[in-house]
Amino acid sequence: MSIPSHVPADRVVDFDRFGGKELTSCPHRRVSELFSDSPDIFYTPHDRGHWVVAKAELARDMLRQPDKFSSHPRHNIANQRKPRTLPNQSDPPEHTQLRRIVNGFFSPEGIRRLEPDIRALAQELIEPVRARGSCEFVSEIAQVFPVVIFLRMAGAPLEDRPKLAAMADRFTRSPEVQDRLAALEDLARYLQVLIEEREREPRDDLVSLVVQGSVDGRPLDADEKIGMVTLLFLGGLDTVAASLSFFMAFLADHPGHCQQLLDEPGLLPQAIEELARVHGVAGTERGVTQDMHYAGVDFKAGDRLVFPAHIYGLNNDWVEDPYRVDFHRPVSAHLVFGSGPHRCLGSHLARLEMRIFLEEWMARIPSFRRSSQGDIPTRGGLVWSPVRVDLRWPA
Repeated sequence: MSIPSHVPADRVVDFDRFGGKELTSCPHRRVSELFSDSPDIFYTPHDRGHWVVAKAELARDMLRQPDKFSSHPRHNIANQRKPRTLPNQSDPPEHTQLRRIVNGFFSPEGIRRLEPDIRALAQELIEPVRARGSCEFVSEIAQVFPVVIFLRMAGAPLEDRPKLAAMADRFTRSPEVQDRLAALEDLARYLQVLIEEREREPRDDLVSLVVQGSVDGRPLDADEKIGMVTLLFLGGLDTVAASLSFFMAFLADHPGHCQQLLDEPGLLPQAIEELARVHGVAGTERGVTQDMHYAGVDFKAGDRLVFPAHIYGLNNDWVEDPYRVDFHRPVSAHLVFGSGPHRCLGSHLARLEMRIFLEEWMARIPSFRRSSQGDIPTRGGLVWSPVRVDLRWPA
């Protein structure tokens, strides 16, 4: 792809967020090192061409200005898709109104009622592998635990977990844009059937909550319903699985950190924030709403902006000694859950799931290691994830 005429040559960097070699192992360190030598905002010709905001402080500022850097695909033609996922592909006030429909469900008070079921599921998954003395964590646990929790919340059939997860994986990681769009359409077709079932017979579940939602006193239209339900499923099917896989790989390689959690169990919430800081899994995208000069860059209306929040917690100008994982470190800014009006709706649920899982795992398998030496294989895309994490422990 050619470089647009308004992009200076010294701001062009060869970075491919789907197929870059930096993403095949140790992606957080390798991408952070690449970005440390790049301009704060640079342009890449990959993935149909877009700007990348490499610095956390700039990203936080830009994400808080939806009037200039919009989530709506009208300002980002390359990010137009069917369905338009909502509310992430909207700006206030539309975003605020749509988000309000499910805010209560995902509030700290709303998710607290899920704790007994989450804990029981963690125990159910850990017990069989504990006796065996080994597991492949990604496929056996990470891709099951948070997904089953979400499918129960949504009232979707648990037996459909593998095919739903495969659709989400294609959308988030396929290097071919047409395959990503096709995966999204496949998921939407599946979910349309679920929506129609809830329209006929509402239940006490997340899909029914959306179906019965309203904005400005009117019911949601068909596009709003499918857009919201699709986004909820994309979030519930992938991101926590990726985060937990990175966390467990780190803990397996750092027994001293495991021992800290055993000696000081009250550290766990702080440890989760620190592990999230160094192992971000998802970024976000925006479109420039007007020609403007910002942070030394001449933007044109319609330019794409990608914010790789995966690595913002490793910015030297934000975090002292950022590669050092310190469970006693005061909680550091990381943007793993976003910033501004689009901050991640499911952040409280994600933290709860990860805390409960680690509590139950450490209580049963306090000492574990990876089965092989060397870097774990990883995948890039919209969501970064380990390919596999082989663990072992004394049975």
